Amino acid sequence: MKTFEKKYFVAALVTLLALDVVVTTTSFAGGDKFSPRLVGMGRAFTAFSRGLDAVGVNPANLALNDRDATVTINLVPIGFSIGSDLINLQIYNDYFQGTKDPVTGNLIKDPVTGNAVGKYLTEDDKNKILELFPSGIARTQSRIETAPIGISLQIGDFGLAIVPASIQTAVNLDLDKAYLEFPLRGYGAGQSYLFDGTAINGQSVIESNVSMAYMLPYEFRRVSEISIGVGVKYLQGLAFVATDHYTGSITPLTTVNPGGVVTNDTTIAKFDFLQWVARVDQNNIAPVGTGYGIDLGISMRLFDNIQFAASITDIGKIKWNKHTQAIIGNASLRLGAAGDKENQQKLKDAFKGRTVDTTGFEFDLPTAVHVGAAVQMDDVFDAIPFRWLVAVDGHFGLNEIGGNTKLPQFSIGTELDPVAGWLPLRTGVILGGRERFAWSAGFGFHIANTFDIDFATQSIAILSNPNTFRTGSFTMGMRLRF
Repeated sequence: MKTFEKKYFVAALVTLLALDVVVTTTSFAGGDKFSPRLVGMGRAFTAFSRGLDAVGVNPANLALNDRDATVTINLVPIGFSIGSDLINLQIYNDYFQGTKDPVTGNLIKDPVTGNAVGKYLTEDDKNKILELFPSGIARTQSRIETAPIGISLQIGDFGLAIVPASIQTAVNLDLDKAYLEFPLRGYGAGQSYLFDGTAINGQSVIESNVSMAYMLPYEFRRVSEISIGVGVKYLQGLAFVATDHYTGSITPLTTVNPGGVVTNDTTIAKFDFLQWVARVDQNNIAPVGTGYGIDLGISMRLFDNIQFAASITDIGKIKWNKHTQAIIGNASLRLGAAGDKENQQKLKDAFKGRTVDTTGFEFDLPTAVHVGAAVQMDDVFDAIPFRWLVAVDGHFGLNEIGGNTKLPQFSIGTELDPVAGWLPLRTGVILGGRERFAWSAGFGFHIANTFDIDFATQSIAILSNPNTFRTGSFTMGMRLRF
């Protein structure tokens, strides 16, 4: 095997092995909240959420008026979102379809086989592909939630909501730039490839939630309608994965032979990682973990026009005590020729680690702090002839568990109600977090203030920039009011 072929064989092998380890794990993870109104307004929910929308995000808002409804019932809301830095349509079209005719833009076909002629990447091409890894890390996240039914009650100063069971699944996957840089660049002279940014965290749970709120009988100067709330949840875990730590590196060693010929015939590979896994037995489907959680919230009106609110969600733990495993990697290898089958097996074992059964383990819930404010603009400016709400939020995760993130996220959203309440229009922008940027939008049909059907997406930017969008999402829900 030629030296050129050797280095790309090893590069491709290492990358495929690593992705096999990570991607096959992603089917066991989960967790977050979805509502068409929340998603449509960029998830700036802390101050403006009402009724069942407040469950799991700020229970204090259950005590506030929800369009004069006493009873509200959710009917099978469902939402999903997936986003990734790893690929976009423009990169795929430019570099992974084949060689294009510079004049017509059509793919050049091999006259014998009829297949597209492969594209040889220039250094500029490689640099553009590697731009998919902002700050050296490519982030991927997916979330899905559904609940068969939920009911809320709001009477006077009290609010109560019960969601008997919702299924929440979320996963975060982080890959270091080296996973793509290695096969693209091969062995540079003395160049090392680091995989330290690798992480996968997620969980899938069934949550039963009872939340309640009370508006305090106190007012202060320029502060009124002070409400407090608490939500208590019982969780049954279906699957869990968490990266405790992950470090890894591939360092090719160069040898200068007589005559000045440089060869790469030795590689040092080092790996040290630990992942915790729990998953249901396919032959006997039953929860593999149980736990309890609490949500706390407060809401108040400032200066008669500003609704200010704060909450902390998912305080608690889940103990995973059935079908639990640990994936352990701890290796320091000196490898020779790339084509040697023994070396290939060593690399495979180093990347995949070894899976061992373990005793139960306990992890925190995806705890997060939320702070927000909302203003009903038509109450401030009498000249506005329709309902117009503006809200801003900051979200701060306290761990990286179960789809959570410590990356701060900020949102601004708005809801217009131009036609007497039956066609609300929503949009919002998300900055930071794992999404980095997202533009959301949504709308609803509200019939006689008794039946709502709402839709939303967090990926409206696909319409304005379809070639580089990185997030796809859809949320819908129906609601009865009495």
